[in-house]
Amino acid sequence: MRPRNLRLRGFTCYSDEVEIDFSKMDLFVISGPTGSGKSTLIDAICYALYGRVPRVEGTAALMSHNRDEMFVHLEFSVNRGDDVYRVIRTINHKKKTAKDGTEKVTKLPSLVQLEKYVDGVWEPQAGKVKDINHEIEELLGLDFTGFTRCIVLPQGQFQEFLSGDAQKRRELLTELLDIGVYARIMTAANGRARSLEQDAGAIDRRLTEDYADATQEALDATRAELTELAPQLDATRGQRAALQQAVELAAGVRDARRRERALREDHTKALEEAERLKKLAAEGQHQVATMRADIASIEKDLASVGYDRERHRALGLAEQQARRVAQIERDLAGAQKAAADASGVGRAEQACAQTRQAATDATAQREAAETHREDVRRGQAAEHLRSGLKKGDMCPVCGGAVGTLPRGKAGSIDAAEKAVKAAQAVEKKSADALHAAELALQREQQALDTARDQATRLDADAGAARKQLAASLPKGVAPDEQAILAALKTQDEAAARETELTGSRDDARRALDELQPQVEDAAIAVAKREESATQLIEQAKSAGAEAASAREDLTELTARWCWDDVRAEIEGKRDPQPLLKTRRDDCQAEADRMTARVATLEASAGRIEEGIAKAADLRVELEEKRGQAALYAELGRLLRADNFQKFVIEEAMQALAESATQHLATLYDRFAMTVDDGEFCVIDHWQADQRRSARTLSGGETFVASLALALALSERLPELRNRNAAVLESLFLDEGFGTLDPDVLEVVITALEGLRSEERMVGIITHVPELARRIDARIEVTKSPAGSMAAVG
Repeated sequence: MRPRNLRLRGFTCYSDEVEIDFSKMDLFVISGPTGSGKSTLIDAICYALYGRVPRVEGTAALMSHNRDEMFVHLEFSVNRGDDVYRVIRTINHKKKTAKDGTEKVTKLPSLVQLEKYVDGVWEPQAGKVKDINHEIEELLGLDFTGFTRCIVLPQGQFQEFLSGDAQKRRELLTELLDIGVYARIMTAANGRARSLEQDAGAIDRRLTEDYADATQEALDATRAELTELAPQLDATRGQRAALQQAVELAAGVRDARRRERALREDHTKALEEAERLKKLAAEGQHQVATMRADIASIEKDLASVGYDRERHRALGLAEQQARRVAQIERDLAGAQKAAADASGVGRAEQACAQTRQAATDATAQREAAETHREDVRRGQAAEHLRSGLKKGDMCPVCGGAVGTLPRGKAGSIDAAEKAVKAAQAVEKKSADALHAAELALQREQQALDTARDQATRLDADAGAARKQLAASLPKGVAPDEQAILAALKTQDEAAARETELTGSRDDARRALDELQPQVEDAAIAVAKREESATQLIEQAKSAGAEAASAREDLTELTARWCWDDVRAEIEGKRDPQPLLKTRRDDCQAEADRMTARVATLEASAGRIEEGIAKAADLRVELEEKRGQAALYAELGRLLRADNFQKFVIEEAMQALAESATQHLATLYDRFAMTVDDGEFCVIDHWQADQRRSARTLSGGETFVASLALALALSERLPELRNRNAAVLESLFLDEGFGTLDPDVLEVVITALEGLRSEERMVGIITHVPELARRIDARIEVTKSPAGSMAAVG
């Protein structure tokens, strides 16, 4: 796994968003003051991948105190950069202040996304949080514990691991290698041994308690009793079958006799029914003859009715035509009277002449009033001209000298105007009256013309209707409405009589049609009843013979089984069924008892056989349980010894020394590393391969050796912890070596630079300024009251 890009917001001390691009970094440092949040960046990578961080339980403590949301986004690659993924984790808290001022925080569901970069598109890889966490563990080949111990190496433990106390080293290896699993295996083995011993004890108790009677002797005794009981059961079952046969024969005798009696009674009833039907048939034939005579009499009356359907229909049409002729004649008389009366037109003409004269007079009055109005206006104008003139003045009209001034008095112009308006109103009223009179005259003339036209048309219609009436009348009927009605009444009465007689005839025919089949059926029923009576007597005889045969079979069966009491019942002509049923039920009860005993014995035999086989299997299982218990007890005893864990730790230290030597060949080729009596030693190639304790190394040499050992640990730990090995492309060193002296700083930096050749990203968390300045790529972390910030420098 190699980080490519990290973004976080609201994560512990990083309240505001921070983004770090790792894509161009191989060797870098994360520097800053103590407590500024250097290690928090590595914690964010852990949280993005696993949803948890070292040293912190739960996620509530990870969110910045002044934020409601925490967001971590990590883009990373695996398999040497062949596959690129990104994981995003978001948590939201909903804060609400209560009435008492306290703040209540509600944690909302976490959102997690895992996506893969495929052909320029991010494709989702899993949906549920559990599935995403499992997918990431599969991609990295490490669980959370392995990741924090292989990629994020523990702060300040490398020098202690290299040259510290041996007991502490064993404790650290026990933790890192998860050697405690062997103690757990020992506990599980001892527990398994105890469990197997308990199982063996339970099997032994079952053999003693449940299968004590599972012996061959018990099986032979059970089979012997079965052999003795089988013929007795067969004999009892044979007698029960005979008794059942006897019960059925006795029932057959009884039923046959009952059937014989019933058939003879039915024979008697059939003969009686035949006699009754014969009487009914004779009565029915007499009724048929009477109905036929009545029908003939009705048909004779029908022939004398004299109803003529066509004449009746023609008279009906003629009656309608006669009413139409009478109506047209009445309408014609009214129209002729109206055509001869021209008085309305005369009155309208007289009224029109009068209104016309009034209109002429009104026009003359209006014109006179207008002439008077003009005279008044001229008089007023002259009066105006005269005012101020005197004799000898220039005339304003003709320009001559004014002579004697005429005297005059002009009328009132208002009165003249009123007179004109009044005359105009009278004229308009007279004109309206004239127009109305002319309209009235026009209407009267039109009405007179319409009456004359209608009289002419109705006269023609009356002639045509009379001709149609004459053509539609039957012979012998006058073209008169009364004569037609009289003839129509005669035909109506004849039609009613014919209908009445026809109904009576039809009713009589229907009654005859219903009665005649009944009479015929009665005759047929007589024959059937006589035939049925013959059959019934034959069946009665057959039932008697059946009863005699069954009695004979029952007597023979009774004699064969020596049932004397039953024979006595038969000879006394009593029904032996109750006695036979009692004996049969007793025999059945004995057979059931014996059958149950046989079933019990057979089940016992089967159970004993099964128990013998099961007991044999249990004895084999008992031996297996005891053998396994002994094996697990021996495993627990072996794991109790400290030598086994000591052996595992020494093998792990030797493997780590071999890997550290390989890294020292690149980082600092002066040394090789080995293990001697539980301690790490170095072989100094500059001192003729002298073997030296790791405690004799200088500060810079200790750093290089510790770094090589840390790299070895990160590479070999998955293998040593029995996990599938993963390609580890990243290593984060949270160093705790203290302040480096200037004389060893160059050695340290040279060793770190050597890591570039291993195609590995190495990040060093340090607060040593000299180390931070000497490495080009660095992430500088600063802190302030508002929160920490990180920037790539």
